[in-house]
Amino acid sequence: MSDIILLVQIFMHRWSCNRKGQAIKMQESVFDENVDYLYQVQTDLEAVEQLKKEMAECRIQEKNLKKSIASEEKSIQDEINQTIKRRKAEIEKVYDERIDVNKSKTRSVWNKRDKAKSKRIGERVSYETSELAEENRQLQVEIKTLFKTQHLPAFSRSGFFYALFMTRRIWEIPILILSIIVAYVGVPFLVYIICLKSIFKNKPEWLPLGCTLIVSVALFIISFIYILMMNTIKLRHYETLLDGRHIRDEIAANKRQMKAIKNKINKDKDDSQYGLDKYDDKLTELENELADISAEKQDAMTVFENETKQVLTNEVNDRRLGNLEDMKARLETLEENMMVLDEDIQNSLLAVANNYGAILGKEFCTPEKVADLISLMEDGTAETVSEAIAAYKGAG
Repeated sequence: MSDIILLVQIFMHRWSCNRKGQAIKMQESVFDENVDYLYQVQTDLEAVEQLKKEMAECRIQEKNLKKSIASEEKSIQDEINQTIKRRKAEIEKVYDERIDVNKSKTRSVWNKRDKAKSKRIGERVSYETSELAEENRQLQVEIKTLFKTQHLPAFSRSGFFYALFMTRRIWEIPILILSIIVAYVGVPFLVYIICLKSIFKNKPEWLPLGCTLIVSVALFIISFIYILMMNTIKLRHYETLLDGRHIRDEIAANKRQMKAIKNKINKDKDDSQYGLDKYDDKLTELENELADISAEKQDAMTVFENETKQVLTNEVNDRRLGNLEDMKARLETLEENMMVLDEDIQNSLLAVANNYGAILGKEFCTPEKVADLISLMEDGTAETVSEAIAAYKGAG
């Protein structure tokens, strides 16, 4: 490139020195010049074209260098962001692990406290309902002894028996209704299915009569058993069953009272009577520890944001900004050279226009056209510039 610039400078110097004789030269006209004149024109035009090629290459270098600088700047910023993010996550992880350990210990203490409280509540419920529980135990012994004395079966002491034969309470009514549905709807339907699928499977013509008979027998047996128990147990031992009802009512009343006591104890928010101080002290200690860890984490994050982040940024910049500055310096030097080169191109174009454009015309101020004129003169087609131009136009 320096050789081209030197050539252009020589060309510009010659042009400057010959400006005084340009008027005389133009008056005499160069159309009678020989091929040497065209050689000089060709050299000057090729020098200008070479400068343009150099400028095009410089523009490509400038574009690539700017792209490399932008890529490097983005890469540096990405590394800074990733480094800051990674280091911040590492710091947070340390404190988060301590917080997780603290919360795990807190849950463990709470579980132990709840178990201890449940045990103490159970002991309190047992203590405060002990009299009622003992009374129910005695009533159970009393009703059992009473029924054994009268030679009544154990089934007759059950709630199901009283629901079927001495219905009184609200919850006994659904049991009675459900029992009737099962006995007088469910059993016949089951018998019908059995008859259809098994007994009369191969003799369907016997199904209506046979099924009716079987269902009737089943219903008769159920009704017979009910009436039999009604006569042999309820009617004969009505007074005993009535006494049993009273005892069962007392047991139920005691159970309701025991349930009320239990609900009252469970709703009691005062835990001081259960001796849970050691658990509460441990929970307070863990709570204070959690607050300290959270405060330490906040302080660490503040230091990171105010100090560590800048340190990490400086570390990456110190390591990578040197290369970036070198590229920027090369770009600056390239741009300065391009300014000089552009100025040389403009001056060269002006010199060509003044020296040759006004004489040969813009049409023949290109290296290709001049080379064609030189060929015409070298092969003997023309001896002067004017003859070469005429021959070129004629051939064209």
